[in-house]
Amino acid sequence: MVQISHPANSGILRPVRSRRKQLLCLLTSWLMLSTSATLPSLAAPTGSRAGTGGVPAQRPGRSGGKPGAKKPAARVSRLKIQVPCRAWVPRGVLPKVVLLCVHGLGLNSASYEDFGKRMADLGIATFAVDVRGFGTWMQLKGRTQVDFDTCLGDVQSALKVLHTAYPKLPIYVLGESMGGAIALRVTAKYPELVDGLISAVPSGDRFKQKRTEMKVALHMLEGPNKPFDVGTKVIDQATQDEELRTEWKADPFNRLNLSPKELMQFQHFMNENHESAKLIDKKPVLIIQGFKDKLVKPEGTIELFNELSTADKVLVVLGDKEHLIFEENQFSDEVIWMVLGWVKSRIERPGGS
Repeated sequence: MVQISHPANSGILRPVRSRRKQLLCLLTSWLMLSTSATLPSLAAPTGSRAGTGGVPAQRPGRSGGKPGAKKPAARVSRLKIQVPCRAWVPRGVLPKVVLLCVHGLGLNSASYEDFGKRMADLGIATFAVDVRGFGTWMQLKGRTQVDFDTCLGDVQSALKVLHTAYPKLPIYVLGESMGGAIALRVTAKYPELVDGLISAVPSGDRFKQKRTEMKVALHMLEGPNKPFDVGTKVIDQATQDEELRTEWKADPFNRLNLSPKELMQFQHFMNENHESAKLIDKKPVLIIQGFKDKLVKPEGTIELFNELSTADKVLVVLGDKEHLIFEENQFSDEVIWMVLGWVKSRIERPGGS
């Protein structure tokens, strides 16, 4: 296991509690309500899975969270952006940093609930979006299919809203697995909106990939748009933790069935990130890989790291980690302090990020 020491004076990331900053925080919260798209309000949580400070993703273009929620999430649509999102923010204070998270294949934005709450407690406003075809998108007719091009536009829209709500604050993008690849692509495509990138296991180079490709080819004969269960195998490779496997499979907002066409689109998108990595030439980047990952090959992540053009890049291999680093409460104290230390070093240096 890689040993990470706690950064000195980590209180730099604690919320600023001066009266002036409190007033500014109230102002930015108002901006979030009055100018954002479907990013939910920074209000008390609703829905069954949202924890303290968390706002569940709502259906794009409609008010309401998960089925059975007593109170719908606030609908704000002045900018007419369709982005289902969850939020975990420091209460009543202005954060020092804003973090936008993107989930992995088969998961949804709620997978960042525990991580988001931990970050909010440490003074970092944390948001997580649903990728097209997953989470609340599955409930909308005509928007249930995986669509990476539109997803990139969704993340761009969310970033614009966050810059409006938190002017002059650094905004970082964090993603894991498929989300790590999306975060990398967004940083390459919209560098003016991203102050830094944290990408965990973003490679498309997977174990048993030939077997998966053969399975996809066989299902293609049955119909390119006919979904089949690919998620169960992904979960079994991603973790040996039976409890985590059970929870992952049981969440109705996680998606285990994908069509051959969607899987081919997914692999094509992952492969294209080699070219995108070369376009990131100035932004700070933190790449993370679990050494015990049985889904994504560590050498694939290392290859992507080497292709980054920026000199401000750090690669961390965690010896005791499987595929998930941040999602589904799989992070450790060492991971938290590593992220805090890396972000702290960037926002404190002259010129910021």
